[in-house]
Amino acid sequence: MDPGRVGDHLDWIAALVAFKAVVLEGLGVVFIVIAVGAVRGLLVPAGLGALAACCLVLAIGFIIHKPLSRVPENTLKYGVGVMLSAFGLFWMGEGLGVDWPGHDLAIPVFAAAFLLVGVATTRLVRPTEARRPAP
Repeated sequence: MDPGRVGDHLDWIAALVAFKAVVLEGLGVVFIVIAVGAVRGLLVPAGLGALAACCLVLAIGFIIHKPLSRVPENTLKYGVGVMLSAFGLFWMGEGLGVDWPGHDLAIPVFAAAFLLVGVATTRLVRPTEARRPAP
């Protein structure tokens, strides 16, 4: 059975939640483009860049939809969490005036660090055969 469907009917609650998330993220992008573009007098180029990014994301999503649907959901969540943490740390530092060594190249370093720490701590807290309670 398709996980997006319940019986022969579409799961409307899941569809509405996904739609809401896409709309909220899209509005966030619109506000960022307007804020950055208007301040520097580059609203048209910023808008064109946002439109190009939207088209690129749609095209990539269309291309990788099938292979990506075979990746376990928790693995996708883990990857998204690593990326959000890396970008969040970078942009928080930028907002505070931190001059990162390597500038934008610090982002993959942060992602690798979050991934390594996450994998290491997951292995530390995972029960081993010796520590698992008997059934």
